[in-house]
Amino acid sequence: MEISNIITLALGVSVVANGFLVSKLMKKSKENKYFSSQLQKFKDLSSKLRDIVVQREETFYKNLHEVAVGFLERVNKSYFIVLDGEYGSTVSIFGDSSINVAKRVKKTELPFATERVYTIEKDKLSALFPNLVKDGSEKKMLLVSDIFIGGELKAKLLFERDEPFAKEEMETIKSLGPFFTSFIATHSYVSNQGKFQKDMILTIIRILEYHDPYTKGHSKNVATLASLIAEKMGLSDEMIRKTYWAALVHDIGKIVIPSTILNKEGKLTIEEFEIIKKHPVYGHDFLSTSSDLRELAKYVYHHHERWDGKGYPSGLSGEDIPLISRIITVVDAWDAMRSDRPYRKGLPKEVAMKELVEHSGIQFDPSIVKVFLSLIEEQGIG
Repeated sequence: MEISNIITLALGVSVVANGFLVSKLMKKSKENKYFSSQLQKFKDLSSKLRDIVVQREETFYKNLHEVAVGFLERVNKSYFIVLDGEYGSTVSIFGDSSINVAKRVKKTELPFATERVYTIEKDKLSALFPNLVKDGSEKKMLLVSDIFIGGELKAKLLFERDEPFAKEEMETIKSLGPFFTSFIATHSYVSNQGKFQKDMILTIIRILEYHDPYTKGHSKNVATLASLIAEKMGLSDEMIRKTYWAALVHDIGKIVIPSTILNKEGKLTIEEFEIIKKHPVYGHDFLSTSSDLRELAKYVYHHHERWDGKGYPSGLSGEDIPLISRIITVVDAWDAMRSDRPYRKGLPKEVAMKELVEHSGIQFDPSIVKVFLSLIEEQGIG
């Protein structure tokens, strides 16, 4: 099933949940203001589905958790636990920095009830989360929301505060359940699809490395460094992911370049260099056959353009070159300079850095070079 269809189905669930809340508005006129406010939050949440589900796992759960907390008047502490088999992992914590986010708990030790939303005594969880109950505190209740996908318990949300939770708040959290089911199921589908595609791409990269042994590890290195630059530049999670994947496949077109040319120890002839220069075009042609990879194909096509317009294959210059392509250009050159090649040994770190500086504004986007050099200093990139 296409991702767009999955998201459409998820949005359908969101509409049903909105309908549920609308019915509550009609039945509880005296609480109209409260439910009107909550309804707007649900509408806002529906519109964010596509953006949230494509985020990286850590960011996805953190943002989803913040959304849940925002539906309640006040929350002191809250825990978001995702279950996998017999264990659960605390993937996000609100209001309690003393608990490790990666804390694992046994499924059997977590609260359970026939209802999807219920309250339990706080001290029943004191062994798992010691800070929930402090010495001398009164016996209080926790609000728990169980999230099921396909009839299987997949996640739990725990909320704690000083005063009791109102019936209206429990109803709101119950209405939030279908949203969270949609979000988590869709995110899981997108992630699994991404993993499958990534595994296929890595297989092709391994074939390329067999074809051209001197590029072994190069694609992964470029992908890692490019995504670090994208993150430091403040790009969105989606753009960071696209940067990683485009960088991972940037040399895929070399598969059809004769290995005698790729592994030649001497200087390339003009004719041989012209053949090498076709690899971005070949890579673009390979990737363009997939609708999911078509955008990445564009970034691969332009990763040998130059800031001054003297690159190939299109001779684009400056900001006419796609941003992701400009990022790949910098780290591709860096990793190539630092690596041993058939015709030379890898350059020392200081020499490679000097090369980037000297060609900044000529071959490379100067702003990207600046970001990358700061990353080298901050993270000790070699």
